[in-house]
Amino acid sequence: MKEKEILEMQRLIDEGVRKAQYRLLQRASAARQSLVVCRNGKILELVPDVELNMSEGSSGDPLARRKQR
Repeated sequence: MKEKEILEMQRLIDEGVRKAQYRLLQRASAARQSLVVCRNGKILELVPDVELNMSEGSSGDPLARRKQR
């Protein structure tokens, strides 16, 4: 592979990882939980803003919410 192809593939992989972390953060936010990730060699705890995601009668447990339906 050429250097340019390798760099493009790495860029696409990095983009996919960022999208996956974003989706995980959205799920954690819905469950009112934090998410621990590694970025640039550092461990970070991402704490979602739970006030925006709180709804009346919702539980932090996804299975509990599913049972309520």
